[in-house]
Amino acid sequence: MKPKVSLNFIDFPPQSRAFFLDLLSPHYDFTFDDTPDFLFYSHIGHRHRLYNCIKIFHTQEKYWPNWKECDYAAVSVLVDDPRSAYLPIYAFDGRPEKLVRTSVPDPVTVRASKPHFCSLLCAYVDRTVRRREHFFQVLNRRRKVDSTGRALNNTGYRLPPGDRYQVKVDWLAQYRFNLAFENTRRAGWCTEKLVDPLHVNTIPIYWGDPRVKDYFNPESFICRDDFSSDEELADYVLHVDDTPELYARYIRATPFHDNRPNSAYDRNGLLSFFDQIFRSRQKPVAQRRWFFG
Repeated sequence: MKPKVSLNFIDFPPQSRAFFLDLLSPHYDFTFDDTPDFLFYSHIGHRHRLYNCIKIFHTQEKYWPNWKECDYAAVSVLVDDPRSAYLPIYAFDGRPEKLVRTSVPDPVTVRASKPHFCSLLCAYVDRTVRRREHFFQVLNRRRKVDSTGRALNNTGYRLPPGDRYQVKVDWLAQYRFNLAFENTRRAGWCTEKLVDPLHVNTIPIYWGDPRVKDYFNPESFICRDDFSSDEELADYVLHVDDTPELYARYIRATPFHDNRPNSAYDRNGLLSFFDQIFRSRQKPVAQRRWFFG
């Protein structure tokens, strides 16, 4: 018989609710109460402040948990605290099988299927994405980078509607490289910008997570951290594009270390984390009171 757990979701996006219910429902018998024992909440509202039960914070954004408000967290950045589980966006979306190589790709065949040099998908331009914008300009001056997003668009083309993931990877598959710069540099903050190109044997040019090489094979992508300047990086990208044996090395490399999904994809580890939470008998942080003289 499955353990019974009193649960609710407040200030929580539907896709995240579906993810956690799909993960946990086979193992727990949930009742959804107005006064639950456990509450999931996110960063998109403040109604969770009305609850004084055990609170679990989750976000797909780059925010750390506020331990004055929550008891546990499952977040997209690395937090050195046993109360927090690491759940980056690429693991939330799944598809690790697309990065496990069952055979070694043929670099000649792969390159022949990619008529275009490099792509960029950029939704906006402001001070937060200055690194991405600057490198785009540096590389684009050397060899044209096709930008098809709302910002920096130099093609007149926009991705058509449809399955967001499939439309994106079908477009990425036409390019040998993809400019994959995150919005922010933060440990663990690694998004679909890195993995989506790897799904279709497109080489990501990556900047962002300083711990990215702990989770992905650095031989499968070009990392900005390995270069002293954007100019040096741009020159290297052109060198890879013009050197078949060097290009082949990236294409043959497995995205995962030892060709095995990294620990962020481990659903059993996540289940163990929630088992610890649901067995907890600690006093919720929301019930602790501060008194001032």
